[in-house]
Amino acid sequence: MTENNSSHPMFNDLIQALKQYEHFAVISHFRPDGDAIGSTLAMGLLLRHLGKNVQMWNADPVPQRYAFLAAAGDITPLPLALPADVQVLICVDSGDLKRIGNEAMELFNKAPFTINIDHHHTNTRYATLNIVDGGAAACGCIIHALIREMGVSLTRPMAEALYTAINTDTGSFQYSSTTPAVMRMAAELIEAGVDVGDINRRIWQEIPATSFITQREVLNNMVVEEQGSISHYSMPAGRKAELGVGPEDCKDLVDIIRVMQGVKVAVIFEDLENGLVRVSLRSKDPQVDVSAIAGMHGGGGHCMASGIRMRGPLADAREKVLNSIRAVVRSLS
Repeated sequence: MTENNSSHPMFNDLIQALKQYEHFAVISHFRPDGDAIGSTLAMGLLLRHLGKNVQMWNADPVPQRYAFLAAAGDITPLPLALPADVQVLICVDSGDLKRIGNEAMELFNKAPFTINIDHHHTNTRYATLNIVDGGAAACGCIIHALIREMGVSLTRPMAEALYTAINTDTGSFQYSSTTPAVMRMAAELIEAGVDVGDINRRIWQEIPATSFITQREVLNNMVVEEQGSISHYSMPAGRKAELGVGPEDCKDLVDIIRVMQGVKVAVIFEDLENGLVRVSLRSKDPQVDVSAIAGMHGGGGHCMASGIRMRGPLADAREKVLNSIRAVVRSLS
């Protein structure tokens, strides 16, 4: 969908809905990443440009590294109940409704009309209207294509939000999802006013000191197995408190152990202290589809990057997932 400049018929119903209704809310998954925040903001700013009333919510606060984006302060905590005037609730960058959290799911299910805009090929098509492109590098790519389809001129705040979405979900344009079309998109965003040096500094070069504590913890306690092809680390309940770190300091930890030479699959297991275990999976080998592995355990995502939330205890969840990974890795030998 995002690979050419031709008209996109799949947007027809979406554009009609955006024109028809006046009161919108935009939401994304909890523990939001750059694509979640950037896509929420880009969609919200587009709706405001169209003269619509829009609210933006998330179950979790905007991570500090994205707080510089225009209108980031407008992403507020979830309301206790769906406001009576909200006609349409749009969910961006969430492949499964469970990813937005139980409270948000209640709001979503009560909305008169719902829209799902996403780029995960495992998307469950949970809304009234589903705009899903599993081949897009980021949800921001889909929203960029929508903005172009509507003939709306990119403002600098829109461009910065979209650049953040696309930059972060492509690993700063390092992943295989970085196609010529993605680079042309980035160029268009730069032409709209994005300061590449400033945004990259804010996203990638302003890491809080507490995050280095978690990185040290991971490097000191990671496990490497299967002749170096699998790396993993487990964060038990209470460990974050002992280290004096928060949830934001635990983001992207899997990338630390993914880059080791020879590793095909990297995994982080995090005990969430509510009976659930958060699992982050990354693959460096196209033959190892971690979305398929995640799917075996109730998760999903992309072929090279996926996640799971599953019942603990931590040790049991770890062995279940690792056994699935070991089976795939050994089949490649």
